[in-house]
Amino acid sequence: MKKTFLLILALSLGFSVSAQNIPNGNVESWNSFNDVLGNSYDDLGPDSDRSKNFLRTLNAILEAPLTQQSAFKVTPNQGSYSNTSIVVVTGMVAGSILVPGYLGTGDVDISAATIYLGRPFTGRPTAMKGVYRYEPVNGDSAAFYCSFSKYDALTQSSSIIAEGKLVVPNAQATWTPFQVPVNFTTSAAPDSVNIIIASSADYDLVNLQSSQGQVNSALYLDDISFEFPASLDSYSQVNALVYPNPSSDEVRVQLEQAQDKLRLRLYTLSGQLLLEIRGKGNEIAAKVSDFPCGNYVLMVQTDFKLLHRSVISVQH
Repeated sequence: MKKTFLLILALSLGFSVSAQNIPNGNVESWNSFNDVLGNSYDDLGPDSDRSKNFLRTLNAILEAPLTQQSAFKVTPNQGSYSNTSIVVVTGMVAGSILVPGYLGTGDVDISAATIYLGRPFTGRPTAMKGVYRYEPVNGDSAAFYCSFSKYDALTQSSSIIAEGKLVVPNAQATWTPFQVPVNFTTSAAPDSVNIIIASSADYDLVNLQSSQGQVNSALYLDDISFEFPASLDSYSQVNALVYPNPSSDEVRVQLEQAQDKLRLRLYTLSGQLLLEIRGKGNEIAAKVSDFPCGNYVLMVQTDFKLLHRSVISVQH
């Protein structure tokens, strides 16, 4: 019965309207979910409500243990990049439908026979970044894609105002950084984002029966995030205390709300990344004693959401 659901599901496309929740680019949080038939499957997300989790896979349309899941955790003894990585594997369902190994902002809802593509999002990143390794079968390629859309009330439709795409045609045996530049065509802020990372580049998420690729192509992923512009014309201070500023030794950022994962990035005024610090909670610090005197752009974010951007001064 579940595979009959899949045939209906593959013909539908929508956009999620759930609240914005943007954790887990380090792919370390997983949860167990049940589909409408009571089958259990594992998927990304710390929240038991699947629609609240930002990154998802296509595991909901596969029937374990009869069908291999399309995405699963990789641990250190299995060659992970950090504590936990994810591998997305292209597979077959019922011998005819190709299911690309997928990680992104899509959400499978079997009860509604729909794949919702996209999550609410208002930022304007310059790139999507992360690390990967790739084990293609028979010359397969992997794909990294993100797009940003804005709804027009006059036309009652959404238009893509920015996107980026990278295709990887070759195997990559070691963990390697990837970067997908994002180019905006307007100065407007988007209201949604769609991320698609697939182990077979010729995917079709609107109609899975049209997907092409090679079974068992495997794409390993970790540490996925957006990079935001460090330009002075758009910096701001949002619900954060930065101190001391000026600083000769260390600068600390205290946020109003704690976060499971924080990234502090320090840039030159021209946008060159100088330093990245990882942390969690509501406070993060960076040592600046080795930097020349001058002004720098400081940014604090989660994996995908910009929390704070300001200018700091280093004085010795």
